[in-house]
Amino acid sequence: MKVGVIGLGMGRAHLQAYRAFDQAEIVGIADLDEARLKSSAAEYGIGRIFTDYHDLLALPELEAVSVCLPNHLHAPVVIEALQAGKNVLVEKPMARTPAEARSMKEAAEATGRTLGVSMNYRWIVGPDSWYLKHLIDAGRLGEIYYVRAYTLRRRTFPRGHKTWFTQKAVSGGAALMDMGPHLLDLAMWLAGDYVPRQVSGVTRTALMTDTDVDDFGVVLVRMQGGATIYLESTWASFTKPGVGLVVMGTQGGAMLDLNAAQGKRLTLLGADGDTLTEVTPVDIQLPYTPEASIQEHFIRRVSAGQQPETTPARGLAVVQVIDGAYRSSESGRDVVIE
Repeated sequence: MKVGVIGLGMGRAHLQAYRAFDQAEIVGIADLDEARLKSSAAEYGIGRIFTDYHDLLALPELEAVSVCLPNHLHAPVVIEALQAGKNVLVEKPMARTPAEARSMKEAAEATGRTLGVSMNYRWIVGPDSWYLKHLIDAGRLGEIYYVRAYTLRRRTFPRGHKTWFTQKAVSGGAALMDMGPHLLDLAMWLAGDYVPRQVSGVTRTALMTDTDVDDFGVVLVRMQGGATIYLESTWASFTKPGVGLVVMGTQGGAMLDLNAAQGKRLTLLGADGDTLTEVTPVDIQLPYTPEASIQEHFIRRVSAGQQPETTPARGLAVVQVIDGAYRSSESGRDVVIE
């Protein structure tokens, strides 16, 4: 499949993943920075470079494109790409607001093109994530009733550093909007429920007072199927850094440390009679072979005429939770998601 990339910040990770997959051919890239364009073209052997992404979208042979731009550009550029007849993989978050996410979802439906959201942590922390999901789907942990997700940073940017990430009008937020989509997607995937019903959130700018974005956020989500998801996220804080999940089921639990090396990442907690057990799988064997990246997954699904796992509906659900958390924090009340 002939692919392109718009935006060479996070877009470089997309280039690397596409190059590693033999069923993808990178035919062009677009970015406003000519030096970045030329260095990326030289590194990945790309013949066509554009400072105007419209010229990339105009290539008749282009079949799919990754949109890796600042958050406020996701909706307009994705919609343009879909209307140009291209399949699209958009970086997370899908959008800044539910309204923007819905417009993208509706554009995909209207054009008949495929839209996927790059919430890719299940691929990044495989095979542990896939093995845990396999155990959950097999009923080994019983009913999943609680997932706690956390992404804690001491510092994201030095004080005074200016970037679009720290401008709320452009990014839509920080502590919850940045890593929140990855962790919420993982939590909903493991819980087997992408339908949030009620959100209670608290956000604040505690340390990054030279910005207008949140550096602290917590959100409690009641899911339609009965599970509860709790997300804790910081961009700046006096705590020990870490990224992970705690999963509680009626017959077992798990802890997934996303910062640990494979073989030390997953801990399974259970019981053997009255004896409590704790196991760390070190040589995971799955009944299937997961794709190496979300880019490979996206291309395989598009080629087969199927939707990717990270659908527009799932991307919208994540944005609804984050938006609900911000609104809940502002009002001091729970937010009901219709």
